[in-house]
Amino acid sequence: MSSGALGRLCGQVLQRHSSIPFAYHCIQLSLKASVVARLCSFQHPGCRFHGTSSHEASVALHSFKVNSNESSQKLLEACTTSQVEQRRPDGVDHLNQIKSKLGKIADSFLDMGFSPAEIKDLFSLQSILSPQSILAVVSELFLLGISTDFILKALKKNPELLRMPEKHMTARAALLRKYGFTEGSLNHMANSFPMIFTLPAKRFVALEQLLRDNCLFTMEQISRILQLCPSILLEELSDVEYQFQFAYFRMGVKHKEITNSCYFQVPLERIKNRVIFLERLGRYQTPDKKGQTQVVNPKLKALIRASEHDFVTKIAHSSVEEYEIFKKLLAREKEEEWLEEAGMQNEESDSENDAEGSDSE
Repeated sequence: MSSGALGRLCGQVLQRHSSIPFAYHCIQLSLKASVVARLCSFQHPGCRFHGTSSHEASVALHSFKVNSNESSQKLLEACTTSQVEQRRPDGVDHLNQIKSKLGKIADSFLDMGFSPAEIKDLFSLQSILSPQSILAVVSELFLLGISTDFILKALKKNPELLRMPEKHMTARAALLRKYGFTEGSLNHMANSFPMIFTLPAKRFVALEQLLRDNCLFTMEQISRILQLCPSILLEELSDVEYQFQFAYFRMGVKHKEITNSCYFQVPLERIKNRVIFLERLGRYQTPDKKGQTQVVNPKLKALIRASEHDFVTKIAHSSVEEYEIFKKLLAREKEEEWLEEAGMQNEESDSENDAEGSDSE
């Protein structure tokens, strides 16, 4: 068989096995090199390797062909072996170890999409717990629509979640569905605020009652607030109510805008600093009873979520230095007000004590 025919035959065979394209090209190159060398010796009998006879050149050419074929075969075997190993994600031995320790429970985790390595990480978080209790917690999270990646992230950030009883997890799943949490929002919550799965249910109930009865939010708006600002569950109820009152009465912002602006994510002190700064610059005004103002107030979302630099330059049209001086002066004003109030309270208590003393006489 000629070298050209041999090359075409190898190409046809290897093209049918597309999993080893790199080896195929390497073998083609070696065959082409051999063919070129042989044609050169046939068409140009005077062509010699430097410092060798024609016989030595023929021997060298034969050696080159053998070495090239051996190298190509080794490369072919290496590529095939490498691809087989890549198709085994964590290794058969690793998988067998997991199954030998967990038995049929391992199949449940594998069916959910966990890899053997992830199962190992999962059980290392709370090694003293039984596999059945871990499976119960993970199954509830999985049924909520949370992906295996985010389940593992949530459990790593909050390992106490694995200690939750199955009844708690079932009730928490129903509670989160009540507030309209979807698959996407729960994946985000598992990563950013996994405490939402372990906080006492009474926190949800008390916050809902405050926002509905005292602040007059609708149930749909309460659900939206919880999804955008879950950390509100950690705040004191009195602080939440006061922050709402500042937006509603002092800033004149309505419920819908408060809900969609992630207002409760931002510390109240930062909001107050910005609003008072704009007021003193004449760029913000509390609306009157009809909702009218003499200036165009910036939108709440832009005001509270802008970076410090953007707020000063684009909204307040001032300088960073001026804003820093203002914050220091405002803090001093608040301290003086606090001292004055404390002094007045002391005077009142002293006068009450004196009155009590005179009555006793």
